[in-house]
Amino acid sequence: MKKIVWIVFAVLAALWTGLIVLATRLTQWALAAVADARVPDAALAGPAWGVPPEASGWLSPEFMHSLQAAMLYAAQTLNHLLPAAASLAPWLTALAWLFWGLVMACLLVLALVLHWLAGRNAAASANRQVTP
Repeated sequence: MKKIVWIVFAVLAALWTGLIVLATRLTQWALAAVADARVPDAALAGPAWGVPPEASGWLSPEFMHSLQAAMLYAAQTLNHLLPAAASLAPWLTALAWLFWGLVMACLLVLALVLHWLAGRNAAASANRQVTP
């Protein structure tokens, strides 16, 4: 029984480690892709929006102008913030490996408890068989 406990522990540890490796590499790739992205310059220098005819009774030209200014500001801010996404990769990788360590410690404690219980159960069975 003890061998089964440690085999299951080894399999779960290998699967967990593989999952963390895959997750960190995908995160680094995604952050690098985001860091290389930019809002197109055509979107930043587009013509002024007019009020759509369907909404002319509800939206004023001043509102549309402020909406366009807000979206232009958001796009410019994104162009400044996106390159900083790559700097998050080391922090997220360290956090993922810290989480890996915590889960591995829990798995190890569980395996040790099951190992102890299996040994205790085997000793109790041996005592019952010896005494008639």
